[in-house]
Amino acid sequence: MSLSVRFALFYGALFFVVGVLLPFWPIWLQDRGLSPEQIGLVLAVGPWLRILVDPVVTRAADRSGQGRRIIVLAALIALAMFAGFSLVDGFWPILLLTLLFAPAFHVLIPLGDAQTMAAVRRDGLDYGQIRLWGSITFIVAALGVGELLTGRDPDLVWLAATVSLAVLLLTTLLLREQSATRGAATWPDIIAFLRRRRFIAFLLAASLVQASHAVLNGFSGIHWKAAGYSELAVGLFWGGGVVAEVALFAVSGLVVRRLGARNLLLVGAGAALVRWLILAETVALPGLVVAQALHGITFGATYLATMHYISDTAPDGMKATAQGAYASITGVIMGLALIAAGDLYAAFAGGAFYAMAAMSCVAIALALAVGRTGKTA
Repeated sequence: MSLSVRFALFYGALFFVVGVLLPFWPIWLQDRGLSPEQIGLVLAVGPWLRILVDPVVTRAADRSGQGRRIIVLAALIALAMFAGFSLVDGFWPILLLTLLFAPAFHVLIPLGDAQTMAAVRRDGLDYGQIRLWGSITFIVAALGVGELLTGRDPDLVWLAATVSLAVLLLTTLLLREQSATRGAATWPDIIAFLRRRRFIAFLLAASLVQASHAVLNGFSGIHWKAAGYSELAVGLFWGGGVVAEVALFAVSGLVVRRLGARNLLLVGAGAALVRWLILAETVALPGLVVAQALHGITFGATYLATMHYISDTAPDGMKATAQGAYASITGVIMGLALIAAGDLYAAFAGGAFYAMAAMSCVAIALALAVGRTGKTA
């Protein structure tokens, strides 16, 4: 089995889980009696814990050269913890279990990206063409679970996610270690690198774009159902949005070479501004189709820009650590955005998307500032 296929299977399984949880987990939480504010808090736990967990785990991967083994362990813990949701009800038990599940699951993304980008740089693999399989399975999950869930018990969301997490664990066993040597970077070296103004500005801008998806991630399923759309329609909106993401990943090598990471980030931030303004204004079908078609740019372009920027700028022995730093920054901003999203949605419903548009404006300003800073700043 080729290296590309092994990583493609891993991303496929990982983002199938995301495709189940992102559109439909808030519906499961609502079925358990949680309010919008409580749902926002539960969803914020994962990003907030990344602040503490991801830097420690990714640094351990760099120092030990055992990133693949850590991925397997994290997938095992995530499966075991998520299975426990079938046994709990109410806000506090769900929140407590989320404290155990979320960090183990979310750390798989920076660890997997660090392993994949190491293979991209060494063996000339195309990251986008590997990662697109995650987007494809996200579409399959969103559509499949949307169809399965229509008119049925929301507990099917938990069942689909649990089975998916078991498959994810199996794919981690197929991975091969990509850390050639143990990382030699010291903490002073790491701190000096992470304090570079250009690096911080880029990661802040990318994090703001990703965190501006908070209202969409937390409340789009609830919002669109309230507007009269079925669970299948919610799945179609999510799955259709990722089609553009797949198209972008398929030609990502050419796009990154032509635009560069900074310009690609600007494109993602600008598209996010347009997308949130549309969703703030309407729940009509044409507007939702256009807004969701922009997902490939708001998420996909920003994601590609960040992966290539970190891979190109982080020294050897710091690449997983840099991924962890990005995850931490995103966790802080996403956690705050999700908490705010719960309050904003409870107060303004679709008008909460205006706040996400404002975040996108700040991201545009920071991305422009990256271009004005020196390469070594």
